[in-house]
Amino acid sequence: MTPLSEPTTSEASEGPFGQGAGAPSSTFTVPTGVTSVNIQAWGAGGTAGPGGSGNDGGGGGYAEGTLAVTASQVIYNFVGEGGVVFSTSKGGGSRGGGGSNDCHPSGDTASLGGGGGATFVSAATSPAIPGCAPQGAPQLYVVAGAGGGGGIELGPGITGGAGGGLVGGRAGPSGLTFAQNNDGGSGGGGSQTAGGQEGSHPTIYSGQAGSFLGGGKGADTPQGTAGAGGGSGFYGGGGGGGAVTSPTQNRGHGGGGSSYYGHPQITSGATTAGSINDSGEEGEGGGVSQPGYSPGTNDGGARPTGSGNEGFILLTAATADVTTSTTIVSNAFTASSAPSTSRIVVFQENVDSITLNTDIIASISRDGGSNFTTATLSDSGYVVGSSGQRILTGTATVSGQPSGTSMRWKLALANNKSKIHGVSLQWK
Repeated sequence: MTPLSEPTTSEASEGPFGQGAGAPSSTFTVPTGVTSVNIQAWGAGGTAGPGGSGNDGGGGGYAEGTLAVTASQVIYNFVGEGGVVFSTSKGGGSRGGGGSNDCHPSGDTASLGGGGGATFVSAATSPAIPGCAPQGAPQLYVVAGAGGGGGIELGPGITGGAGGGLVGGRAGPSGLTFAQNNDGGSGGGGSQTAGGQEGSHPTIYSGQAGSFLGGGKGADTPQGTAGAGGGSGFYGGGGGGGAVTSPTQNRGHGGGGSSYYGHPQITSGATTAGSINDSGEEGEGGGVSQPGYSPGTNDGGARPTGSGNEGFILLTAATADVTTSTTIVSNAFTASSAPSTSRIVVFQENVDSITLNTDIIASISRDGGSNFTTATLSDSGYVVGSSGQRILTGTATVSGQPSGTSMRWKLALANNKSKIHGVSLQWK
């Protein structure tokens, strides 16, 4: 098997408004002879929120699968961008990261840590608009969910929700939403059928639920106490809720987006979720031990306000060994006089089922190989028992060839379906 890879699939690029699916990062055209492509995808990490204890971005997820393909088929690769540091841009990464996106209108103030963008491989140049209806789901082969952005949690250190897995990770301490008093709650993780629940607020400033390929936007607040964005995925994580007034109040983290490998042409699908970290370090991305992993890929951002890592795609194709025909010609044997007939015995073993005198053709020459006469082979049984090496025999009349005493045999093996263990040649 000959491995083929696509080296340019890891170039992230901005989509519309910096958040949407945009144009593909790269394309891969299936070469002739390739029947399957192994897809490895790493989703982007979420950005850390400001503040002291924890608040780091969630790590992006990993997904893989083997895609059945045909020659000249075009595969479109969309690499997620890491969540963007706290800013008026809402902080969402491209490929549907949380913050405003194509179907999520911008608000008045900034989100905290932005959710990372999902990484996905598709049959179409624009499988769907992030945050809108999943009209492009049948076009998606593999999706690696992204990590959610970090908010501000003034208690134990908590990160944004981890991306990946069939269900993205919920943000917040031990899965709690933290919607109490004047705090903003954290977002839930996306699943295979729905976006993550928005981080709530008891009265007013709730985040936005995740959606198909779109992470939910963190809550907007006039006081600048906004929540963090959810990571995008097959379905994105929910955005965090905002606090009311006090800078000492909690502002919700973003949930992680889900991964996906459910396309009918995908086999051997699997996913590994990223992680969260409550010890003052960024969330680690999933799939970091996988062959082909690129260091510095898909980790969440570390406080204060560190950006999440970009995603990555690696496609590996394998070409099957080309089946060809083989011709074997013996050295010359000298006869004492010019023979008129010759008999060949072939000790043959099937690699695959064959048709005698089609997939294996024997012929004999008496003039050193300038001319050959075909000997029709017949099956004379097995050397031992009822399987393994067969004895094939055939006779050819060579008197029609130019007179000579230089004897040669030839075997033409079509499709290389036979093993040849030995050949015997007789003449008279």
